[in-house]
Amino acid sequence: MQMMGGPFLYFQVLLLILILILGVLKFIRYFGNGGPVLLPFHRSHHSILFLGIFSFVWGTFTQLVGIVIALNEIIKAADISPALVIMGLRNSFVSPVIGFGTLILAALIWGILHARYTACMKMKGQSL
Repeated sequence: MQMMGGPFLYFQVLLLILILILGVLKFIRYFGNGGPVLLPFHRSHHSILFLGIFSFVWGTFTQLVGIVIALNEIIKAADISPALVIMGLRNSFVSPVIGFGTLILAALIWGILHARYTACMKMKGQSL
């Protein structure tokens, strides 16, 4: 039982690693001595949630592309085993599942960081 994802899946894994790295850096910043500060979007904790959403959309898109390519090959072939079609369909769900898992993890990290950010900004008397 081999599952292939190719370069599209590698990109999702890189997004997951980036989310984890950003999450760790933000946890250190937000829960350390400095506390959170107002930052532009790309440097704030909001980028973590954006990358999670992007990973889910990317996974869904790559599944659709893969299914279209597979359907074109099935049309060209004279005889296809039903087991082969089902295995391909099963493998096509790897990318969206990883994207959805990444989204859940990113949302969890973002939620914790955003709660800390909101609490610190209220203590400092700054408006969000």
